[in-house]
Amino acid sequence: MARKPGHDEVKAGFRELLVEEFDVERHALDFERRVPEIRGRLDALIGRTVLEAKSDLDREWEDVTRRMPAYLADREREEGQRFVGVASDGLNWAVLELDNGVLVTLKRTQLDPEKPELFLSWLDGALALKNELAPDPLTIRLELGQDSVAYRRASSALMALWERLKDEPAVALKRQLWAQLLKLVYGKDVETDALWFQHTFLVVVAKAIAVAVLELREDDPKRLLSGRAFEDVGISGAVESDFFDWVVADPQGEDLVRRIMAHVRRFRLGEVQTDVLKVLYESLIDRDERHGLGEYYTPDWLASKVVRRAVERPLEQRVLDPACGSGTFLFHAIRRFLSEAEDADLPAAGRAREAADKVAGMDIHPVAVIIARVTYLLALAPVLPSRAGALSIPVYLGDAMQLSISDVMGLRELTVRVPPRADGSGATKLDFPDTFCRDPGLFDKTVEAMRAGSEAGLSRRQFEAGSTRIVEQHFKRDLTKEEKEAVADLGTTFDTFDQLRREGRDTVWAYVARNLSRPLAFAAGGGWAQVLVGNPPWVAYRHMSPDLQKRFKELAQSDRVYVGGKLATQNDLCALFTVRAVALYLRAAGRLAFVLPLAVLTRGQFERLRSGSFSSARLAYDEAWTMDDSVQPLFPVPSCVLFGRRRAVSSPVPPVVTAFSGTLPFRDAPETVADRKLTAREGAPRPSEAQQRGGSSYRAAFRNGATLYPRMLCFVERKATGRLGSDASSPTVTSRRTGNDKGVWKTLASIESRVEAEFLLSTFLGESILPYRAFQPFEAVIPVTPEGEVLTADGAANRGYTGLHEWMTKAEALWNQHRPRQIDLVEQLDHYGKLKSQFPLPALRVVYAKSGSQPAAMVLRDRRVVVDHMLYWFATANEDEALYLCAILNSETARAQTAALQARGLFGARHFDKVVFSLPIPRFDPAKELHVDLVSAAQKAELAAAAVVLPEAVRFQRARKLIRAALVEREISSEIEGLVRRLLGIPDG
Repeated sequence: MARKPGHDEVKAGFRELLVEEFDVERHALDFERRVPEIRGRLDALIGRTVLEAKSDLDREWEDVTRRMPAYLADREREEGQRFVGVASDGLNWAVLELDNGVLVTLKRTQLDPEKPELFLSWLDGALALKNELAPDPLTIRLELGQDSVAYRRASSALMALWERLKDEPAVALKRQLWAQLLKLVYGKDVETDALWFQHTFLVVVAKAIAVAVLELREDDPKRLLSGRAFEDVGISGAVESDFFDWVVADPQGEDLVRRIMAHVRRFRLGEVQTDVLKVLYESLIDRDERHGLGEYYTPDWLASKVVRRAVERPLEQRVLDPACGSGTFLFHAIRRFLSEAEDADLPAAGRAREAADKVAGMDIHPVAVIIARVTYLLALAPVLPSRAGALSIPVYLGDAMQLSISDVMGLRELTVRVPPRADGSGATKLDFPDTFCRDPGLFDKTVEAMRAGSEAGLSRRQFEAGSTRIVEQHFKRDLTKEEKEAVADLGTTFDTFDQLRREGRDTVWAYVARNLSRPLAFAAGGGWAQVLVGNPPWVAYRHMSPDLQKRFKELAQSDRVYVGGKLATQNDLCALFTVRAVALYLRAAGRLAFVLPLAVLTRGQFERLRSGSFSSARLAYDEAWTMDDSVQPLFPVPSCVLFGRRRAVSSPVPPVVTAFSGTLPFRDAPETVADRKLTAREGAPRPSEAQQRGGSSYRAAFRNGATLYPRMLCFVERKATGRLGSDASSPTVTSRRTGNDKGVWKTLASIESRVEAEFLLSTFLGESILPYRAFQPFEAVIPVTPEGEVLTADGAANRGYTGLHEWMTKAEALWNQHRPRQIDLVEQLDHYGKLKSQFPLPALRVVYAKSGSQPAAMVLRDRRVVVDHMLYWFATANEDEALYLCAILNSETARAQTAALQARGLFGARHFDKVVFSLPIPRFDPAKELHVDLVSAAQKAELAAAAVVLPEAVRFQRARKLIRAALVEREISSEIEGLVRRLLGIPDG
């Protein structure tokens, strides 16, 4: 077929594919079906798929787009169901459908005979014919992922549904609450229509999988999404009404859910051996978007190894994952329990319930929790048919950090924020006292009484009387003083709840409150867990919202895990999360096993976490695993696993680790494949810690350049003028725009203004320098006087600089409207004094690039150049000292000696910062021959670099390679490397 054999041969080949590969009965195929109403013939009809065969699809595409709409419309009118069309010439294939009468191409592909399974999976996703699909990652992606026909059709349907329903108060509230939780998860607003639809599709698929796992004969979409189908068979907590059942508020939404349910039933879900839903999540959410959100789930092979190492007595120990994501660690903890239960010959009828008593999880991500619950069911699949009695799935939508918990005069309570109505009014809150939250059974009874009491029209006094009786019956005693006060506080919450119900904004409060209360229950009585496992969120301080930054700093300082100074913005949520999880949920002598960035072992911002000693808890670390950047694909940065126990006396991370290395064929490789491909070296030395002190005295001499961001408010281009030219003393400039602008700054209109020439200075970015040579300067508005005074708009006006005043007025207005944190524009530009410290601009400086895979340093001999934060600079005493440092900073020897200390990214080591000064680089001494020899070699390198002819429009990365190649060719590099090795005391070879 890939040879495009012709119209009839394509039809014949298509028939054989369906019969041989999809087990379709020949009589089920309808070829050359007449369609009298449109005076044509369908080439082939199978189920709800119309095939149009062609000799050359590209050449005959116009015929496809003319005929296919009529064929599809005829079938849909006749059958009352949606149809898809497939057009092919054997090599090229296209899937199409009607969207409001318009033909839409859902997906195209090309048949590769060398990869038949890939094509057959694609075709099956288009036709939906096979009823027995393997639940492996490849099939899951092809059938339900972002490029699948199923998802594209669903996305289109969800978009239309949302347009009809978005103004419904209950539906709008669900989206607001979803967005509010996502902001808490990521520390910033991330919600979009596309993400809302993706999450809705994911949740419907997950719940459909749950029905299929239990083999429930449920076809009612509302019963599916609300969880009633599960309650009827004695399973609670697996599925419940949440933010995403908005889709069944419309009959067409119900039809969409039915189609998804039918598609999911085709998988053999009883065979699942991994957390397959995270594969689907990562397929649906764009990689760039997930990177921005910090969402990279742990592969099964690593989770399995961590669980096996951490859970020593699975039949006895309670295991909690406080950031469970899609449920990978829960899956393997349950499977470990079930394996041990089978070996111990525990009664089969009780294994599912016993597992649910021992393994629990929570996460603040509303979609992750729903997926994790279904993953939990998948893990229990082998014992679900034999279970006896009711079963509750212990996975909760919970804030493990307890940022939603307030503490006033020793009284704790859960606060649920109620977002405002569309007009901005109606914002309020629901408060639930700790007295109720720490007892899940009591809390659920009380919240249900709140809902029922509101619907029955009870007064606050009547609700409080009923709540008093509930507490008395629950504990079988009279209320304590604390409990009476808690009932009165809950009465206030009842009034708010009742008002929300009357406004039609009550649909999800019971769900939200019940879930968000669970962290308090897990923390009660000294902690629930005997083992904590998981992969906490990795979010740097600089990427948090201002509100989260404030709360983070308070808690991190209180717990003695915060590191201040210039490392303040490098603090990471994963450190605080680890400490709080241990303090809140881990019992004394309990075991910890967390997957963390490798920087935890090497970087200064994690120095206090490595100590194990905190205000609220003590950790005795006893083991660490490392996965360097050779272990790929894994996470976007190298990672590690820390193991420890909660003890009265802390102990730091041990000096040796188990170091994993090797390359995997794909990220979700099974553990058996990982064991073959990876090497685990026990007793390896722990990666070196980056030093913030010591090493060379040059560490303190070099400074980071200025934070000239947002770029569009600083960097400019001269506006073209007519034949008369421009005023050289005050030229007209406009914002310089590049593809590197981020977020809102890339969409805003450019600033334009005349600016006095003394404030238009050349500025060096990281890309402005090459080894031993300048490359590309940029021009920027630098609002600083020669003496170093940074001017605001008013400051410029006070000194008569009308052009600078106009520019700064516009720039400050844009900054104040869109700034990510509450500081003025000049405070941003002069953060830590990194701008004004450069003035008066020195005549001689050494500058080197902050980032890159290879170093780049040069001697800067220009008084009108400002240095950006992507460079470090030092004004040397003389030219010889500058050349001496330039030779060392450009050397491969210095880079290789400090590579282990660099921050690392997806493509390896990425930041130099000041790690080179961890080396014992001595101060320049003109009396020392070795120092003078380095100066001489650097002079030769400068001449050689200047002689390299760079191609027009060459990028800086390529230009740096050309310079280095020239230095190697002239043997200057080898001379410098030898001298640097002698200087640092490194033996040859």
